[in-house]
Amino acid sequence: MHISHTTVPASVRLASATAALPPSAIRGWRAWLDGVLAHRTERRQLLALGERDLRDIGLTPSEACALAQEPLWHR
Repeated sequence: MHISHTTVPASVRLASATAALPPSAIRGWRAWLDGVLAHRTERRQLLALGERDLRDIGLTPSEACALAQEPLWHR
């Protein structure tokens, strides 16, 4: 008897994995992910500012660079 190996599409695996989670856990992960993405966007925007704009908010370019490189958990 030969048993063939089939792979399940990622969308099916993800759907079945999230179906096992309670709605509150899904909301928690979604909130966490939204926070991570917002933080990444803020970092990119900070690095895109020019010297004059940075001076207006009280930062030097080196301070802005240091803030943008901080780990996520140092918020």
